[in-house]
Amino acid sequence: MAYESKQLPDGKLYVRVDMPGVPSDNFTVSVTNGRVKVTGEAPAVGHDSSGRFYSGDVAMLSTPVDIPSHRIKTITKNGVTGLLIPPF
Repeated sequence: MAYESKQLPDGKLYVRVDMPGVPSDNFTVSVTNGRVKVTGEAPAVGHDSSGRFYSGDVAMLSTPVDIPSHRIKTITKNGVTGLLIPPF
């Protein structure tokens, strides 16, 4: 899973994660102890009998905090998920 992150001028952390084939309703985001974890699953299609599963830590916050997932804004389009994580 490819990803990149950057700090925005307003203090939010922006993280972009590439998860080809993962529909917008089939991924989860969590921030636990300062680690941003993204998990997603793409359904099996045609030649790919098992589908695809993605999971990984995509960013580390400067402070080991937990942020409720409902505070993280997600934008998904064409297998690319953008996360806006508020300052803590």
